[in-house]
Amino acid sequence: MAKKLKKLILEAETFLKEFDEAAANGGAVDKSRLTGLLSYMHRWLQYFQHERLIHLIVTVLFAICDFIAFGLFVMTEKWNLLPLLLLVTVLLVPYIFHYFYLENGVQRLYTLIDEMEKRKER
Repeated sequence: MAKKLKKLILEAETFLKEFDEAAANGGAVDKSRLTGLLSYMHRWLQYFQHERLIHLIVTVLFAICDFIAFGLFVMTEKWNLLPLLLLVTVLLVPYIFHYFYLENGVQRLYTLIDEMEKRKER
C-alpha cells in the first residue's frame, strides 16, 4: 500500500505541474482528466485512511504491550521476560516508521487534492 501511495502522490504532482505549465503557456487544460484524477484520488484516499487507522491501532497496541513487558521486567526482575521485551520493541519500531510514512503521505494527498480542487474551480 505504501508503493501505491507513493505512486499516487507522484502522479498528482506530475499532473499539477503539467496543468500549470499548460495554463501558463495559454494552452488547453484538460479539465476532464483533472476531474477523473480527483475522483480516483478520493476513492484511494478512503483506503489509505482505513489503513492508517488500522496501523495506528496496531502501533498503539504494540506500544502498550511494550510498556507492559518493560514494567513487568522492572518489577519482577525476571530475565526470561527480556526476550519478550526485545521482540515487542523490535516489532514496534518498524510499525512506528510505517505509520509515520502513511500519516505524512495521507497529509500530502490532502494538500494535493486541495490544489487540484482549486484548479478545477478556475
